Amino acid sequence: MAKKTSKNIKIGITGSTGVLGSILTKKLRQKKYNISVFQSDICDFLKVRDWIKNHNFDAIFHLASLVPVKLCNDDPLKACSINIGGTNNILNSIKSLDKKPWLFYASTSHVYKLKKTPLSETDNISPRTFYGYTKLMGEILLENTHLSNNINYCIGRIFSFYSDAQSEEFLYSSIRKKLKKNLNKKNIFIFNANNVLDIQKAESVVKIIIKLFEKKAQSTFNIGTGKGVEIKSFVKKLAKKKITILTNTKKKTIVVANIKKLNSVIL
Repeated sequence: MAKKTSKNIKIGITGSTGVLGSILTKKLRQKKYNISVFQSDICDFLKVRDWIKNHNFDAIFHLASLVPVKLCNDDPLKACSINIGGTNNILNSIKSLDKKPWLFYASTSHVYKLKKTPLSETDNISPRTFYGYTKLMGEILLENTHLSNNINYCIGRIFSFYSDAQSEEFLYSSIRKKLKKNLNKKNIFIFNANNVLDIQKAESVVKIIIKLFEKKAQSTFNIGTGKGVEIKSFVKKLAKKKITILTNTKKKTIVVANIKKLNSVIL
């Protein structure tokens, strides 16, 4: 049987208007894949089912989600409806198919119980935000559905990333706004500036996701750099000038990915 060319590989994407989703859609189209983006309500099962049933997908990237931590806290019912209910709609639509697509599920580092060393996929799970809880519930739904329906899936636990397209609820954009507001000041106050993050450009995250797809990877993978940077160092780099960072505490949390498992697949 002849190998499929990219234009004959049908890919579905949810969350295509989000930061990662928009980049992913653009990159896959550049690679000439046959792309269909879901443009309806992810909470509407019938619309999700019909979209999946009518396209005979080879792969689905499920990125649709209510992401900002504050928005999830402010409206937990909406967060559950989108992040858990939407994922359940995807899974219930797939499990009835004879040909089941490879499924990528975008999860988060927020599912982990923090520790002082890089986090591995087998480390303790204890969501530190409500957003993290909703994404963990999605992971559990996926794993349970897989056991009885043999779905080929890949969970990507995405660590921090940044993009000019992010809203001010996110670290990068909030820092840029504060730097602009304090343009002529030598001191700037940043909450929890000693915290250490594993952070990279959104484009780099998408590059990893595409590699996982091309390898048809199955399992759970951390998506990060494996390196940590203090928030205050990140701010100084963005400032592009000498600046003093003031903060509220000397304490620090460390959120860095162990990417040995990821590298064993994509390198």
